[in-house]
Order: sequence, then C-alpha cells, then structure tokens
Amino acid sequence: KYASRPKSLTQQQVRNIFSGKTTRWNEVGGDNRKIEVWQRPEDSGSQSTMLAKVMKETPMLPPRETEVAQGMGGIVRKVAYYQNNKGAIGYTFRYYVTKMNPHKGIKLLAIEGVAPTVETIRDGRYPFAVDVYMVTRENPNEQTQKIVRWFLSPPGQSLVEDVGYVPLYRTLENH
Repeated sequence: KYASRPKSLTQQQVRNIFSGKTTRWNEVGGDNRKIEVWQRPEDSGSQSTMLAKVMKETPMLPPRETEVAQGMGGIVRKVAYYQNNKGAIGYTFRYYVTKMNPHKGIKLLAIEGVAPTVETIRDGRYPFAVDVYMVTRENPNEQTQKIVRWFLSPPGQSLVEDVGYVPLYRTLENH
C-alpha cells in the first residue's frame, strides 16, 4: 500500500514542515502518517539555500543527529529508503535528483501547484529556484570570451541542460 501524500505544498506548508509546526501528512492533505524530515548539514550549500530561499525568517527544526544526510546522494537515498517509511521528505537541488542521483522512489513536489520543471524554473514560476552564474576575471582574454560565447550558444546551453541545470533559453537540441 502506497502512502497518500499531496502532489503540491504551499510555501507556508513547507516552512511549517521544516520548522516542526506540521508533523503529520494529513495536516497538509495526505494520509495520517508522521512526516520524517531530512535535512542537510548546517554548512552545506543546499542548507544555506533552504534557509535563505525557503525558510526565510522561520527557524528550522533542529535535526536529530540521525536526520542529517551528509551528501546530496545521501539525502536522496535517505528519503527513498528511510525505514521503509513512505512519509519522508527532504530537499535538494533539482539537478542532484534528476541527473546525479536519480531514484524512482523520489517524487518532486510542486510548490503552489507549480512543478519544478525546466520551463517553470526558467520562466520564474517555480518559487524556489536559484541562479547559478559563470564568472570570469575582469577584462577576459579572447580564449575566455570564446568559452563564454560557446556556453551561451545552442550547443553550450544544451550541455547545461544535459548535466541537469536549466539553460537560459530553449534550443533545438534541448526541446
């Protein structure tokens, strides 16, 4: 029997879950099952992003030592396999779960009814997206400019998507 969990949460429901205010899935439209919350270590990039982008001013529930997954692959495995419990929830960057550590037992939740797809991340509808930048030194030489131009070209943007990031624009290669 599969657990009944919502396909979408509001931003406030996510904050309530990760702050410990909401502890059961039936409080957010799922079955009467305990929510097993998984977090990343305090000094990880995903934890910093979670605090700044999602939690904002809401303090996160202090995790028990066993509820901190050390690597991104670790959080994917922990949520997928946690004591055969279908009530686990965690967070990660989309590319980790879609490209680096894909797992059929993981479901990406929509936020405010918006699924984290390439299109919704690119056009800004998905609320928890973050920008990643390529930077160069001031006054880049011609070789550096050549690399930047290539990354902005259709083949470069196709590579960006192939490795799991969302490209700046849709190309013929990545539609």
